[in-house]
Amino acid sequence: MISGDLRTRLLGAFRGECRERLLVLSSDLMKMEMGADEENIRLLIESSYREVHSLKGAARAVGLSAVEKFCQSFESFFSVIKKNSLAPSKAVCGVMVGWLDILEELITNEEGSDSSLSAGPAMVALAKMDEFVGTPALIIAEADGQKAETPSVKEHSAVDLEIEVEPQIPTARMSMGDTVRVDSSFLTGLLLQTEELLSSRNSQEVRASEVNKLNSEFSEFSRFFKDLLVDQKNSADESDDLFSVKMERKMDAFAKRLDLLASSTQKAHRDLSSKVDTLLSEFKSSMLLPFSSLLEVFPRMVRSLSSDTGKQCYFKMSGESVRIDRRILELLHDPLMHMVRNSIGHGLETPTERIAKGKNPTGNIYFEITQTDRDIVRVAVGDDGQGIDLSKLKGLALKQGLLSSQEIDELDHSALLELIFLSGMSTSDIITDISGRGLGMAIVRDRVESLGGSVTISSEMNKGTRFILKIPVALTSFRGIVVESAGRKFVVPKSGVTKVLLVRQNEIEAVGGKETIVYHGKPIPIITLSDILELGSVNKEKITFPAFIMGEGVKTVAVSMDELHGEQNVMAKPMGPLLQKVRNVSGFTMLGTGILVPILHAPDMIRTALGVSSGAKVQSFSHQQGIKEVKTVLVAEDSITSRTLLKNVLEAAGYNVVTAVDGLDALNRLKSELPDILVSDVEMPHMDGFTLTAEVRKMQRSASLPIILVTSLGSQEHREKGVDAGADAYIIKSSFDQGNLLEVIQRLA
Repeated sequence: MISGDLRTRLLGAFRGECRERLLVLSSDLMKMEMGADEENIRLLIESSYREVHSLKGAARAVGLSAVEKFCQSFESFFSVIKKNSLAPSKAVCGVMVGWLDILEELITNEEGSDSSLSAGPAMVALAKMDEFVGTPALIIAEADGQKAETPSVKEHSAVDLEIEVEPQIPTARMSMGDTVRVDSSFLTGLLLQTEELLSSRNSQEVRASEVNKLNSEFSEFSRFFKDLLVDQKNSADESDDLFSVKMERKMDAFAKRLDLLASSTQKAHRDLSSKVDTLLSEFKSSMLLPFSSLLEVFPRMVRSLSSDTGKQCYFKMSGESVRIDRRILELLHDPLMHMVRNSIGHGLETPTERIAKGKNPTGNIYFEITQTDRDIVRVAVGDDGQGIDLSKLKGLALKQGLLSSQEIDELDHSALLELIFLSGMSTSDIITDISGRGLGMAIVRDRVESLGGSVTISSEMNKGTRFILKIPVALTSFRGIVVESAGRKFVVPKSGVTKVLLVRQNEIEAVGGKETIVYHGKPIPIITLSDILELGSVNKEKITFPAFIMGEGVKTVAVSMDELHGEQNVMAKPMGPLLQKVRNVSGFTMLGTGILVPILHAPDMIRTALGVSSGAKVQSFSHQQGIKEVKTVLVAEDSITSRTLLKNVLEAAGYNVVTAVDGLDALNRLKSELPDILVSDVEMPHMDGFTLTAEVRKMQRSASLPIILVTSLGSQEHREKGVDAGADAYIIKSSFDQGNLLEVIQRLA
């Protein structure tokens, strides 16, 4: 009997091996079901035979007798096929896929006792295997009208599923003796340690640059000093002349040593850069896997989901050989799965519905993977189903209070489609185990953007939906652009920048109250980086300034900054659990100078620049004047503690704050000078917040003044009273969040 610790370790290794072998088996069986020529069938049978045989041996080593006996029967089945050179019928291939489901269940049951084989599906499967082994003719009997049952944990109904992949001839897979199994966390740790050398390389580059600069400055000083010596030689006596000669020799000797130091420093920098780049490249290559290692599970999943929903599906994949970081592949599994489930669950129509619309009864789902450049992979996922019903999206947004009817009417087609990424948004009429909860696409965008990527959507009614994911090839280290704004430095991932250009002040035009520039013949908004990051006003005028073009389509925006400091390879460091949700920032890195700088998050920057992040409107910044407009907030609060808190919060956010001790005081101040927004308590002496709000609305000059009530009165009755009085927002003190208050003020002011 294997001891407890040893058995635990063996089971861990066994599970890892099983995942790989089951993926191979699943892929082989799906290709057989799809149909192949005689030679390819022979290779697929041989591959599957070897995988089942290896699984049997591994199960025996860890004492899982049920798995071992099931694999023994499965192996006998393949032995008969191989010996008689048979090509399994499509129905029998479906039976084998069902056997794979049962095998997975047996592997999950780690006790592995023989009693597991007495369960219904396993017992029927073993009996069927024995029947096929005893009567091999049944394996190819579909042509004679004989149908084989598919005993599986989850019954597969007959479904028209076709799978197309780029043509590949099955080849003998690498034997276990040619590989070394290493724990992935160990390999990841080595890669992270190697990437730490990037900081050393960047620091060495800075030191080499400083030494070269020092050498150049000393050469200038040496020439200047020698010119002085020449001028003094004519009037100097013999002793001064001797001193000048000694000084000149010392200067020459020092110059030679400094020049030698500069040369050796530069050489050391080149050597270190070459070794670090080579080592990092090799390690990254070891972490790269083809997309096929992720997508092998999808044909079988599509087959199962199509069967469950009674739909017919043609599944096509291309570009599976594109390689990407293993860690990214693992994180992409759930997003891609959500999109496929959505396509089948309420994207594709039933055969009857498709025929009624004049479509082929078999729907299409596709994955198209391409590497657009060295650092970015583009993944297109789509279907030719019914598309996204925008009217349902509008109704749901109204029902959930996410947008008003006026705001919805102002949204264009692309902006409406973006609503699908909000949590709780689903066009499904019913919640099922496949789709309808409205969480899938929110998870997709969060996961993709957490990887430093982006996701866009296009859809047309009755023609289908298409998602485009742009994903970095590797994590942690990347090529970044160092920028400066408001006296601070930041790193912007190069993958998030479409183009870098120099903008002239006279190229900026005001369109609809916003500053714009013309890009590819169309006006796009331009906003400063300091405005996006809320760094305060910049009181200097510039004739020209660098800018990034970010985003695409209707989401294209230009972001200007004060200075560009070039590109460099940087290593991203997370900000820790307390700073997971800092808008516009994804992490930190250390520059070669030793300075820690934030890494900016491109998707957040685009949303903030366009004024759609959390519904907040970005304050307009004037490049011409270089000064941001400062809004004035009047705070009416009788509690000195609450009044001080609100004043500090608002001033820290860049607002000019005027305070009033009660409602009557606030009304008198309003009559003398009108602020941009009023923030008021409700329960105050002399005049409460409800009365103050009603009085403000009666005054013609303040009838449209935005009013926010911040109070401890949280009942529905009080909320309705605030609405009746004319308040624009109602915030409860018990759940006070200064970020929420600031966003509401930005939206209303």
